[in-house]
Amino acid sequence: MYRKLSCLSLAVVLCALSLACKRDADVNAVIADLDAFTKELVGKVESNPNPSAGADEAQKYFDSRKEEMTKKLASIKDVREAQVSAETKKKMEESFTNNVTNVAKLQLKYINQSMRDPTLRPKLTKLAQDYNALLKSIGQ
Repeated sequence: MYRKLSCLSLAVVLCALSLACKRDADVNAVIADLDAFTKELVGKVESNPNPSAGADEAQKYFDSRKEEMTKKLASIKDVREAQVSAETKKKMEESFTNNVTNVAKLQLKYINQSMRDPTLRPKLTKLAQDYNALLKSIGQ
């Protein structure tokens, strides 16, 4: 009787442990999508010879993918710590930090051009604010 009970307990524990990390793949997929989205967004500004036009392109790109990215981020919003490995949690935190930093760095990178082109600074500021709001939506 005790042997059956201990086997059953072990089976339950193993099942719980296997379910604990079942969301790693989901979170990693969203992180990969976010990283690609951010890289493309930043690239729109950096690859354009005219940073102001690049900022316009980046904002259009952001606006066109905002709903999609919001849904993807919402899909991992309720992931509990026990549902992902420590490695995945760390990867997610690093990704969010790096992506926010990369978008914010655009303002520093183009500070000289912003002094000459008064329309550039507000465009880059709006892009950074919109991007931050997108990521903050996961925490609400």
